[in-house]
Amino acid sequence: MLPLHSFLCCTLTFLATLVHASCQSFTTTFSSLDGFTPLSPPNSYSTTGRVLELYLRKPDGPVKMTDGTNDKLGQGATLNSTFVFGYGKVSFEVSAPTIAGVITAFIMINSSQDEIDVELLGGDPSHWQTNMFAPPSPDAAPEYGTFSSIENVNNIEETHTYAIDWNSVRIEWSLDGRVVRTLMKEQTRRNGKYTYPTHEMRMQLGIWDGSGAKGTAAWAKGPIDWRDTPEKIIAVVRSVSLECGGA
Repeated sequence: MLPLHSFLCCTLTFLATLVHASCQSFTTTFSSLDGFTPLSPPNSYSTTGRVLELYLRKPDGPVKMTDGTNDKLGQGATLNSTFVFGYGKVSFEVSAPTIAGVITAFIMINSSQDEIDVELLGGDPSHWQTNMFAPPSPDAAPEYGTFSSIENVNNIEETHTYAIDWNSVRIEWSLDGRVVRTLMKEQTRRNGKYTYPTHEMRMQLGIWDGSGAKGTAAWAKGPIDWRDTPEKIIAVVRSVSLECGGA
């Protein structure tokens, strides 16, 4: 059993991030990085040309491919919003690279392990993936993959607007203004508890190399074959917006 002070600390940390946050609508077309802060090195992104370019760079030296994985991983861009928000609709206007093993991701995330995802797999350009996971209690692990889905899109290399609309009773994912998936909170009930996001979120934009672990590489349709791939792989984000929503 945890000491009382440890239990209270953990409990209060968990409760402090429950959705009570004020929300301010936000839109950027990336004339600058206002509203976002990079977690990756400066050479992993650019805002030149009034778009945000996210880069995945080839590892230094030769890359050895063995048993469906690479021995080195490329370094990709990750940027987080500088603010958190409660319920709302986040839209990402994006074109993604169609290179097997590359994942372009646009997610809502927090330190309590709540997460709502849009993932674009370069090796599967006619689909996009949605996912949601959240621990049912502070000491429980999220149920990864339980609430995922695969949706159709013409081609992820074309510019499309992907959106996540989250409130206290449901999450909707949409493509170019059309809702393609709805997940109700009631559908996440397991053993009397909900595995549904209930904490303040921030946005995260990223591109990453899925060539490491064997299972991840297989899911990503990888590994990346750097022999036939540019040394800098680019995803383009033309705009991001947040519309505040009610409970």
